[in-house]
Amino acid sequence: MSNAMPIISMWMPWANWVALGWKPIETRTHERFKSLVGKRIGIHASLKWDKDACVQAARYLTQEQWDATQKFLRIGGAIICTAFVREHRRLTPSDAHLALIECENKRFGLFLEDVQSIEAIPARGKQGIWYA
Repeated sequence: MSNAMPIISMWMPWANWVALGWKPIETRTHERFKSLVGKRIGIHASLKWDKDACVQAARYLTQEQWDATQKFLRIGGAIICTAFVREHRRLTPSDAHLALIECENKRFGLFLEDVQSIEAIPARGKQGIWYA
């Protein structure tokens, strides 16, 4: 297990936005992912499409990003990229534009950098941190 990469699952289009570099902060309402700091992780795009994501992110997306999102294929169930987790902390309202969601309510963020797209690896997602 020591050579296995930690993976987190994300609903689409959130995972797509991370893979494209549009969302360098992944948010959660809990702190359970803080152990990922300093590690390269895989981002798994789940089969589920978050029907509220575009509404929540609309004010943070450019028109071009909005238009591209509307054309995304709704195919998931695969690890689609990797990213290095630089930091984990409680978010502030000023983080919202990088998280693509309001950060006035209690949210914690994984600050992602060096996102690298990979050839999709089919996988069934899981909650929490899992390994591949």
